[in-house]
Amino acid sequence: MARFTAKELSAAGLIASVYAILSLVLAPISFAVYQVRIAEALTVLPFLTRAAIPGLYIGCLLANIIGGMGWLDIVFGPLITLAAAFLTRSTYHLSRHRGSNLFAVLPVVLLWTGAVYLLSGLAVTTYTLTGAGLSALSLVVVALAEKLRARPGGLSSVLHVLSFVGAIASIAFLQVTDDTWLKAVGGLALVASWLAVLVLARVSYSGGNPNLLIAPLPPVLLNAFGVSAYLAPLIGVNYWFSVQMVGVGQLIACYLIGVPLLMALKRRNILG
Repeated sequence: MARFTAKELSAAGLIASVYAILSLVLAPISFAVYQVRIAEALTVLPFLTRAAIPGLYIGCLLANIIGGMGWLDIVFGPLITLAAAFLTRSTYHLSRHRGSNLFAVLPVVLLWTGAVYLLSGLAVTTYTLTGAGLSALSLVVVALAEKLRARPGGLSSVLHVLSFVGAIASIAFLQVTDDTWLKAVGGLALVASWLAVLVLARVSYSGGNPNLLIAPLPPVLLNAFGVSAYLAPLIGVNYWFSVQMVGVGQLIACYLIGVPLLMALKRRNILG
């Protein structure tokens, strides 16, 4: 690997600073099991530049040192972030190979499945089945709306509105849990799945690279399973419960915030 340029070192320092600051300013939702660490939205940046790899590691290290969760979080948290950053960088190289576009649908499946699970607790009732069907239909409609986007008449806009309203309405049918946190996270995950389909369809139909949607998968999966390995016993909760909570939080941070950030930076050729 070639040496980092002065521009790359500056970018790495900026990314590290922003990651650490966001984590600490939003500390109540950045640590422990019930978390949506907003700073994790930056973990998509290795898709654009290799400079983000050391930047994310240093940023996470600083955040976890000050965060106060203990030495396990200080040692293993940044290492997991580093491994995820290398894997996200590898998705950039993978995206240039034909046939890799199939991976782009994985985020939609994960987000939608996670949302339905959290909101309904997999309760099989007429209402929850209606909600699941309505939310799935809304994803199909938004994809159709993007396909019709270039045609005159405004049909695309109408379908966009209907699909989003359908996604939001399906939340009411799916909710069987009394846990406010699960309702909030599940609802956000469902909105994120709608957004993922919107992005996937828009990028695909405009001739872009839909594989940018797989860039956040490494931090989502490694944090969900890796961080939970030490966080669950540290906090005193079930491992799989921690996997669910951390995983959904990562999906929200990396997809609801990270993907739009990635698209904006890529469009303006910033960091690229």
